Amino acid sequence: MVNPDSVNELYDLRDDPDELLNLYRLPELEPVRSLLRRLYQVLRDRGDNFYHWTTSMYDVGEVTHDPTLSGLDDATYRPAAT
Repeated sequence: MVNPDSVNELYDLRDDPDELLNLYRLPELEPVRSLLRRLYQVLRDRGDNFYHWTTSMYDVGEVTHDPTLSGLDDATYRPAAT
């Protein structure tokens, strides 16, 4: 699970169905984490602006844009003026 407000999570649901042991940072799971960089590239190629948001969550390599343009920053979550 990608979690922009906390830590990313990865569980072995067969051996740990209650999701008690977060495996995300284990070195041997780097190939799985690298899929996030692939997702970033696919989103960019498709023109999906969600890729802006992904840069705050994980290493995607060189960033050539302003990630705040995603609309998913603090201003997005402020209550509307009444």
